[in-house]
Amino acid sequence: SWRDRIGYVQQEVYIIDSSVAENVAFGLKGSEIDLDKLEQALKQASLWDFVQTLPKTIHTQIGERGAKLSGGQRQRIGIARALYAGADVLFFDEATSALDTKTEEEITESIRTLADGKLTLIIIAHRKTTLKYCSRIIRVANGRISGEIKYEEIV
Repeated sequence: SWRDRIGYVQQEVYIIDSSVAENVAFGLKGSEIDLDKLEQALKQASLWDFVQTLPKTIHTQIGERGAKLSGGQRQRIGIARALYAGADVLFFDEATSALDTKTEEEITESIRTLADGKLTLIIIAHRKTTLKYCSRIIRVANGRISGEIKYEEIV
């Protein structure tokens, strides 16, 4: 169905007190997880190298609400989750608004690398810098589309 083709990464990613793998392949138990698909999703979300440094790599417990992760790493878990689920369209709803400037730049770069022509990315943001790599920017004001603008016009 069309709902299976859409991924959603929100400002506060929901993390369960479980492993990296079970948080990315949300709803699946360890034995049900496709490890090749998991690796691909983690690489696309720029999380693979970090996960390799963890004591039990993908099997490392990350704590309740991702207590053992930084804000940027939690966001990347959300991105990897959407990719693992096979989304063709990803919505980022204020996905960087709770992050510091450096982490926001890193996540924005991760999002940019996803723009490979196979995914449609829709970014909802108040932070103008989050829109740096967008090919189209639609301004919404008072609940209505007020026009299309270029990034150079808003910075």
